[in-house]
Formats: sequence, C-alpha cells, structure tokens
Amino acid sequence: MKAFHPVLFALLFILPGAALSQIAPATTTGYVEGPIREVTYNPDGSATMLVQDVVVHVPAELGIDSPTTVLTVRQLCIRNRLPGRTEPGFLGGTALINGVVDLSTLKFTATDVTVEPAENVVIGAITSVSPLRIQGTEVTLSTDPRILTQIMNDYGFPARLSGISVGQPAAAEGYYAGGKLYGYVIHLGLSAALANDVSQVNIQRADSRERVPNINRADEVDARGFYYSKDGLIPIIQIFRDDKGVLTSLGFATLVPDAVNPKYGVWTFRVDTPTTANPVLGTAPSKIKAVLNGSAGVTANAVIETTLR
Repeated sequence: MKAFHPVLFALLFILPGAALSQIAPATTTGYVEGPIREVTYNPDGSATMLVQDVVVHVPAELGIDSPTTVLTVRQLCIRNRLPGRTEPGFLGGTALINGVVDLSTLKFTATDVTVEPAENVVIGAITSVSPLRIQGTEVTLSTDPRILTQIMNDYGFPARLSGISVGQPAAAEGYYAGGKLYGYVIHLGLSAALANDVSQVNIQRADSRERVPNINRADEVDARGFYYSKDGLIPIIQIFRDDKGVLTSLGFATLVPDAVNPKYGVWTFRVDTPTTANPVLGTAPSKIKAVLNGSAGVTANAVIETTLR
C-alpha cells in the first residue's frame, strides 16, 4: 500500500484548523427586507442602517434606488420630512438590501439598496381632475428631489396631466399620508398627451446570460421595450452593447405596431453574441443601448443595465 504523505498527514490531522481555514468561505450573501428603523451618516461618507434588527453598512460610493430617483448616501440620510409624512426622511419606510456578510466579523455590507416610504397603489378611473382623484383618492405630485413624481402613459413614456378628463383610466403608485396619495408614478392611458411629442424609444427589460468558455460558447441577450413614432412610420431600432461608452452593434430589433394606435409599438430582441477571445466582447454585456432611427433623420436612444441570469 502506498505510504501516506507526511505533509498531507500534518495538514489533515496535526493542524486541522489550518487546513480547514484554507477552504472555509470568507463571506456569504445577505439579504434583508423590512422597516427602516434608523439611518446614520458616518464621517467617512458611508452610512449605517438598521433594517428590522439587521445592522447594514452602506458604502459611501453606493447609489441608492428610490422609486424614481438614484440617491447619494448623503441624500438617504437627510432627515427632512418627505411631503405629507411625519417621520424623518425614509424612517418608517421599507428597505430592500442585497449585500455580503464577512463571516469573520459578521459585518453586513450592502451592494444594492432600494428604499421607499411605502407602497400604496390605486387603480381605476379618474373621478376628479382638480384636484386629481383616482377612484376618490386624491393624488398629489411630489416635488421632493428624493422622490420626484413621474407621469407615464401605458407605454412608459413621459406624459402630461393637462387634457385629462373624468372617466379616463388611470393608476398611481406612491405613499399615502395626510389624506393624500403622494405619487411616485402616475399611469395614464395612451390618450394622455406626451410630455415631449417626438419619436422615442425605451427599454423595459434586458437580460444577459454568461456562457463559458467565451471562445466556444456565445452569450445570450434578451431585451424588450416600446417605441413611439411621431409620423406613424415604422422606425428601425438597432441594439448595441455599451462597454464604458464603446458601442458594439448586436443587431436589429423586431417591431410590432399597436393595432389601435400604430404610432406606438413594442420591440423585442434576442441574440447569441459572437464567440470571441476578446476579454471584453467575450463576456455577457452588462449594459445595452437601443437606438431608434426614424424617417427624416429622427433618432432617439435609451440605455439600461442588464440583469445577469
């Protein structure tokens, strides 16, 4: 029988702690969703949050997602009351936090933070124009820079409240306080006037999937969105990967006009990227750009970070 290697024997039996420390994970993933009990701004520009009973370290450079705005850590910690609320800042609201836990110190560091005062919704029809009411609930716009109200039509393009009428379908998402719903997003039908009546495109969803090795297997990209063509002619929408401002074409989207209002339509895109040894192009794109090319040289574009599957 082959003799047991003396060095291996020492690692496994004489120094078991040393051997295990080489293979034990240093970190694990963490997640918490719940009420925001406290937010403290630290001298180094970071923040400390207490969500449920979980202490979360928020790095100074991290962007914080509110329902309609990306906040700085400093804005997250501002204790000025949001319109209609009695609690300071975002206290009493809800946080959804992904992060990393250091298993040696148990410190939970956030990598992705979303905060909102509440999630209240009303869907139905406009029952009053001034003040705006949806199914009897008064809906008001927020002018606070931490959560600016967005008014959108059914296809996700910015719209205007002017010209709306009683009986028009509508919906609002926001937080209810002081007898009003302070809207994050107010959804109006396609009859609502666009905030800017020009041809435009948006991206509603974009997924990418990394498949290795890059030189042998292509990466997958799936995306979809909507478009508006002011002249009613079907435009061309080209999809690019955006690598720190360097654009590489991935192909052209498939467009389907709306049956009722052909100025609007949906676009879809699905492609397997070319196999390559290039260290950048060989990876799944983390950001894509949709460029609309319409008649008479009209162009528009939209950019989104992809969700890696």
